[in-house]
Amino acid sequence: IFGELFFSIDPSYRGEKGAVYTQYANMYEMGEKFYVPENVYIIGTMNDIDRSVESMDFAMRRRFAFKEVKAEDNMEMLKANEALAPFYDKIEERMNNLNLCILTIQGFTTAYQIGAAYFLKMTNYLVDGKVEDQSWMNLWENHLYGLLFEYLRGLPNAEGDMKKLYRAYDMDDKYICENGSVKKVAYE
Repeated sequence: IFGELFFSIDPSYRGEKGAVYTQYANMYEMGEKFYVPENVYIIGTMNDIDRSVESMDFAMRRRFAFKEVKAEDNMEMLKANEALAPFYDKIEERMNNLNLCILTIQGFTTAYQIGAAYFLKMTNYLVDGKVEDQSWMNLWENHLYGLLFEYLRGLPNAEGDMKKLYRAYDMDDKYICENGSVKKVAYE
């Protein structure tokens, strides 16, 4: 009933006035139609760089309001986490540096940046309650590397870009945004 559902969630077809027969109508009492009540709200999330939903994107965009949630929008979750709060500044610095570096890769936008939820996983890698070098390495190897690898797969300079991203994550290279442009700078 996916097609009927897409039709029925449109605000102008909500409720009994927009009821339709589905291909499965014969499985129900005669005359029973399908509709989405007017008071039902559908809230979903979608990563707009997920290539598997590309063909549905236009149909979905017509029926929903979209709100972009940027990587830095949910930093409060890191401050609210008691285990990570003492390390917030270091986590924020690495996250921001990595995300700025991501913007230097041709074709990559803010949609490719890594959000705070990934860095919240650092709680799994604390060493005696502290963020240590091994904690950073575990987060990279177990969560960030695979995601970034998928982003880069098939691009001409995937291997070089992955090294560049790791250097930014590991704070070997520093990036800043100046006048809307991201550039690598020397550490002071």
